Amino acid sequence: MPDSPELIAADLLDRYPPPTSAAFPLRSGNLVESLVDGAVAFDQIAGAVEAATTSVWVCVAFLELDARFPGGRGTFLDLLDTAADRGVDVRVLFWHPEGYGAGADDTFPGDETSARVLATRSTQWQARWDAAGRQCQHQKAWLVDAGTPDEVAFVGGINITKGSMSDRRHNEADSSLGYQRGDRYAVVHDVYSRLWGPCVADVHDNFTMRWNGASECERPYGSWPDGRTGHLTERDPEAVPAVAGPTTAQIQRSVLPGLYGGLPDGENSVREQYLTAIAGSRDYVYIENQIFLSRVVLEELRVALERGVLVVASVPGDPMPELAAARSHPGINAGYEVLATLGGYEGFCLSAPCVRRDWGYEEIYVHAKTAVVDDAWGTIGSTNLIFSSFQGDTEMNVSFWDPGVAKTFRVRQIDEKAGFNSSDLGGGEAVGRLIEIARANATRRQAGGPLEGFACAVDPARWAT
Repeated sequence: MPDSPELIAADLLDRYPPPTSAAFPLRSGNLVESLVDGAVAFDQIAGAVEAATTSVWVCVAFLELDARFPGGRGTFLDLLDTAADRGVDVRVLFWHPEGYGAGADDTFPGDETSARVLATRSTQWQARWDAAGRQCQHQKAWLVDAGTPDEVAFVGGINITKGSMSDRRHNEADSSLGYQRGDRYAVVHDVYSRLWGPCVADVHDNFTMRWNGASECERPYGSWPDGRTGHLTERDPEAVPAVAGPTTAQIQRSVLPGLYGGLPDGENSVREQYLTAIAGSRDYVYIENQIFLSRVVLEELRVALERGVLVVASVPGDPMPELAAARSHPGINAGYEVLATLGGYEGFCLSAPCVRRDWGYEEIYVHAKTAVVDDAWGTIGSTNLIFSSFQGDTEMNVSFWDPGVAKTFRVRQIDEKAGFNSSDLGGGEAVGRLIEIARANATRRQAGGPLEGFACAVDPARWAT
């Protein structure tokens, strides 16, 4: 007789312990689905919004107003306007950038210009702006029909931008979107999760905490309609969504101490979870991340490599230029130093996906923030692997302990990168083959030849230089 989901979960929780610092509890009885690449994720998200009957609540970090959702649905504002016109309670938390994001053309700050955009559209839904000093309110989450039996959440890292609408084929961006050949953010790979079940209550509570505590809501242009948005009633702690599936999951966050009244000590559970999951790895660790420079995570990966664990990290081959510029920062430079040492391990591969066009090779920009370990544990969210995402930016991930969900997620990611079907392979075998393909592709690229899949090995010592 096969082990029950409860026994399987108990074994996995021993092997990859959940963080002791998490504010939200570990919850069983969830249904967790990975949505890989923006074309898939935003098609599902938009469909849920279109079917919403009571509410749509969204956390937004980066937004291009002219980005259009799949299926001819129009823009983010179009989608929400249509829902509000049906009488749905639509609320959006926008990041109000005060530091490095101020003035960026892919943010929607709480200012006169944004208010004018909403006024021109006669927007009928509510918005509040939330700042975190010079840090980023980086959570990306959607909650549909909160508090009802149909409640569903989406937690991940995909920004609402034109390049983020790419599908798994990663075709060349349409020049009519304003991109030039080789633009860094023209073709983006990213991931969301779709959640049903008890852990959705914690996505609900996170939104309520941030909505009611939004830093700008009492300031001019800090809310829409200006000064006329209402607080949310806190969820009844006993009103938890019904069991929806077999998966044990937990909502984990990074929140600065004192940023919200309910978290005087903040929360740093995503960092703790990465470290315990890697420490428990036996077979492989597969990571996709936009920024792969956390010294403590890299050191834990080095220890895993010493044990014979295979480690692959998929990163952007043309990373954001701020990373190279920040090499003089002691904390970031320490991450670079450890990353360079990982290149000496045969079982480690730093991989940057790219695609051969008729004009040359185009990098696929990895914006995902995900990990899978041993076909047993995984995480999907907004958290970059750098200290400022652990102890500065506001982040949210969902972690899950479930062999079926973890394997399905691993297969979707590796098959896309490596160009073969790994569903009949064990995780370690699939990752080993991915490493072989990535290294062979690096040689093919140097010779100007065609690639197998997208994965292409890069020198860890030269990444982001």
